[in-house]
Amino acid sequence: MKQLKLGQSVVMMDSNLRGKVVAIGRRVSIELEDGMVIEATYGEFIVTEAEEINALLNSSTSGKAGAAGRDAKLGGSPLGSGKAEIKVDLHIENLPGGRKIPHNQRLPYQLEVFHRILRENLPHRGRQICFVHGHGDGILKAAIRKELDEVYAQRCSYSVGDPAVTLVKIR
Repeated sequence: MKQLKLGQSVVMMDSNLRGKVVAIGRRVSIELEDGMVIEATYGEFIVTEAEEINALLNSSTSGKAGAAGRDAKLGGSPLGSGKAEIKVDLHIENLPGGRKIPHNQRLPYQLEVFHRILRENLPHRGRQICFVHGHGDGILKAAIRKELDEVYAQRCSYSVGDPAVTLVKIR
């Protein structure tokens, strides 16, 4: 893990706010692009590189990646993939360590993976994520769509094609 340094560029996780680190302590002070300074906890932002931001702003994501090899690697970050679409299978048996999760903790674990993948991809405008939740009894699907409507509505949109998947597009 890289150590946080003064002057590093950061992006807030749940908004379009960008800035630079100006003080580091229990909380981090970030000077936003408009000059306003805010305090944030370590989990509320990610460090970005200027080259990455420029590449994202200048990239074209009009084409979709081919079906083969577009699944997200849950053990690592899909951020560097450069693909327009990634696929995340949220079936418990397909998640790392999922089979060992007690039955009453499976839904929270699946939602935790959903949140992590979505947060990691929020800086990548235009990216499409295909969350596979299956048909089942619809609890996971309902929970995901509720989160998308209530928490992430400003940052992404979703559509329904196959009833077993939710397609999320980062804005």
